[in-house]
Amino acid sequence: MKGELLAPAGNLDCLKIAVKSGADAVYLGLNDFNARNNISNFSREDLIEGVKFAHLFGVKVYLTLNILIKDEEIANVLDFVRFALSAKVDAFIIQDVGIASLLNQAFPKIELHASTQMGISTLEGAKFLKEQGFSRVVLARETKLDEIKRIKDNLDIEIEYFVQGALCVGYSGNCYFSALEENASGNRGRCKQLCRLPFTMDYDGLKKQGYLLSTKDLCMLSLLKQLWEAGVTSFKIEGRAKREAYVAGVVQEYRKAIDNNFEYQQTQIQNLKKLFNRGDFSAGYLKGEKVIYPEINSHIGVEIGRVSSFKRGNKFNEIILSSSHKIMRGDSLQFIGDSVQSVSVYDVKEKSKNTYYLTTTNVIDKNAIVRLLVDSKFEEGLCKKDRQLLVDACFEAKINEKPILKLKCNKIEISQEGEEVCQEAKSQALSEEECKVQIAKMGENFELNSLQFTTDNVFIRKAQLNELRRKGLEKLQEKIIEGNEKYLSEIKENVFNLSKKDEKIIKNNKKIVIFNKINQINNIKNDDYLIFSPEIYNKEEITNICKNINKTIYLDTPVYAEKKDIEFLKELISSCFNLGIVANNYYCLKLTSPEKTIIGSELNVYNNLSINFYRDLGFNKIILSKENIVSINNKEGLFVNKLKEKLIYFKHCPIKEHIGGNCTNCKFRQGITYCLSGRKYTLQRKKINSCLFYLKSSSIYPKDTAGFGVVEEI
Repeated sequence: MKGELLAPAGNLDCLKIAVKSGADAVYLGLNDFNARNNISNFSREDLIEGVKFAHLFGVKVYLTLNILIKDEEIANVLDFVRFALSAKVDAFIIQDVGIASLLNQAFPKIELHASTQMGISTLEGAKFLKEQGFSRVVLARETKLDEIKRIKDNLDIEIEYFVQGALCVGYSGNCYFSALEENASGNRGRCKQLCRLPFTMDYDGLKKQGYLLSTKDLCMLSLLKQLWEAGVTSFKIEGRAKREAYVAGVVQEYRKAIDNNFEYQQTQIQNLKKLFNRGDFSAGYLKGEKVIYPEINSHIGVEIGRVSSFKRGNKFNEIILSSSHKIMRGDSLQFIGDSVQSVSVYDVKEKSKNTYYLTTTNVIDKNAIVRLLVDSKFEEGLCKKDRQLLVDACFEAKINEKPILKLKCNKIEISQEGEEVCQEAKSQALSEEECKVQIAKMGENFELNSLQFTTDNVFIRKAQLNELRRKGLEKLQEKIIEGNEKYLSEIKENVFNLSKKDEKIIKNNKKIVIFNKINQINNIKNDDYLIFSPEIYNKEEITNICKNINKTIYLDTPVYAEKKDIEFLKELISSCFNLGIVANNYYCLKLTSPEKTIIGSELNVYNNLSINFYRDLGFNKIILSKENIVSINNKEGLFVNKLKEKLIYFKHCPIKEHIGGNCTNCKFRQGITYCLSGRKYTLQRKKINSCLFYLKSSSIYPKDTAGFGVVEEI
């Protein structure tokens, strides 16, 4: 198999259509503890049925537990996981490292996948999580092709990568925009998608307006072969909030390409665009393309023609348009002119070839571009895809003996005996054709491939045959599902007390001070920890600071790094004996000793489990998550930010996107702002070899700091 095709399932119907359309695995969430709390998700009953259905076809089921977990939720999480394991879920997608540590101890055979919310984009980060029991990493969308290859060449771990669907502009797991501005955390599944709203950029008085943070959708159909050769083992489709037709269509197009040795046709790209696309698609960060589409922040379909004329009427207006696409009732169109209007097609007439008359209450601009948002005829056929298991049957019936039906599907075989002995036929014996008609009624999941028929002039009622077939298929189905199931792991009840709070009452009176210029630190206390947080990482400057200050200096690290960046950091640390780091991503955790490492807020320490996890590894200085203050008595080594927070990180260059220039003619400068509904944010960056940009708030968010150490900026 050339890579696993992993499909989204927002509900049971989407799961079934994904399986029928050719998915190798599906990922889904229950009603709690997942990053898509704005959709219906699965009930527990749906999960049981969905897992059985998927396993019947050999399709794996991965359950999302991809949010940060509160202390008071841990007992419910354990119950949640115990239930999911009893339902035979194959693996769990995890964000919270403390929860992962607990689950590995409580359920020794559990399979854990590191969520993209963990922000893994390097070999170093993947190695650390492999050591913590993860068997797969869902790489950040920003991960480059050469880094995927580096991970695959140096580490035995499965690699999952997004190939289709929505692209978050923020670095996954480190977008706090919605959480801090709207009290709706993306790390808790409640993102308000502020990035999809219209912004104004002020660049030295030049104003740029539009959906300046709204990204195009991903489409990597043309890059599947390169991703496979680099080491991707699972091709992931985004879209748990999407409708059935979308899931069906995208799975079918990717299935065709994978089965055809990654070859594809341009018509397949067009089909994907019709299903849903923002901005005519992008390959994300793999090819250096622009990723922002500032004009429209929603589905734009495909262009199919132009408006020829528009006439106002008393009740209804008339649109005349030219299009080579056959427009039908049930289609949905978008008209792009001075304004953008969407129209559902009800009344349409084809007056001549490629000329259509539509009625609407909308006011449409003359000469507007026409785009097809929903192709009703195309979508109608998508959900009719059938996937059946071929069954070979052997029927034996002898006088005065009970009939036997043997069924074989792939390598699975069963034998079912009838309840009544066969009688000798007095007039008409059971024929092979009559037997085949009844045995072939196998329902929607099975199809009769062949029948061996052996009798000696017996008579059997149709009801007997039907009952024999029904029981035989039930037994076959159970055995197939059983062969594709994982079994409930051993439960070690004694580890559950890891979720309990530390009862020792210890306060932290120390302070962390962040500076970016050496002359800012004249009045610091001796016991304060110093963090140097530069915009540009200059080796000479950092080395001089270390030489001139007779204490450990902690270097603030970017949440995203590439191989060259990490090599730079390693070289710095080895040459400066008093240089420590602030670890804001998992790639940092082995750069130096735990004693010379501060766990940064971007590692999202959110509960006592995560605190204990890092303390057990020797890390005794921890800045808690920006989003939550845990309830704990032992606050030794724990710190809380009192900063103007970095709200959202992004890898694209906003200056190239909206102003122009290039890396050799860099036009970035201090003072650039983004404005959203009266709220202003400054654009800043960090640069080692590659640039990482972020928006910084103009305000400090209130937090309870009682008993904790605080982090302040000079």
